[in-house]
Amino acid sequence: MKKFLLLSFLSILFITAFSDGAYAQQRGKKKKSSKTDEYFDESGFVNKLWYGGGIILGFSGSNNESLFTFGLSPMVGYKVLDDLISIGPRVGFEYNHYRVDLGQVYKNSSLSYSVGAFTRIKAFPNFFAHMEYEYQNTEFIDRFDSALGKLITSRVTYDNVYIGAGYNSGGLLGYEIMLLYNVNQPENTVDSPFDIRAGFTYKF
Repeated sequence: MKKFLLLSFLSILFITAFSDGAYAQQRGKKKKSSKTDEYFDESGFVNKLWYGGGIILGFSGSNNESLFTFGLSPMVGYKVLDDLISIGPRVGFEYNHYRVDLGQVYKNSSLSYSVGAFTRIKAFPNFFAHMEYEYQNTEFIDRFDSALGKLITSRVTYDNVYIGAGYNSGGLLGYEIMLLYNVNQPENTVDSPFDIRAGFTYKF
């Protein structure tokens, strides 16, 4: 929780600082009719925001077990230097429903989440570099307890640091795909350090 609050505070601080800087550059120009006009004009805060996110939807199964997965990962970016550099927060939620037949059917539902902050550098119209810190809290099935007659879950937390690059189709509403590498991959996990993400963006 402390990491979540700290990350939220830093994101708000960065956005506030850059929005104040943008406002300061406008003070020498013609005075706007109201604060609302300054907020929504072409150089205002709102018009420097872009939105994106991805969806995870999957199902796998065999003769005696099945897994259904659904996830969302929304993000908001703030354009610091026109279209060149963006910063912002990203969150993720993943729901898993597991079913197994061990002579008797057992079911388990789990929810994992993540919160992070990213920086993007759009060096070319359709290509960008992406750096991100992510605090990840994952719930997984640990074992089957025959005495209790149920599946036992555990939670683990990770501090992930991703670097990578991606492609964006451009336009008002676009799609993107990127390949990231976790430079802080835990040694006690069998998961791949590579993360492939696909999603959509608006006004990126």
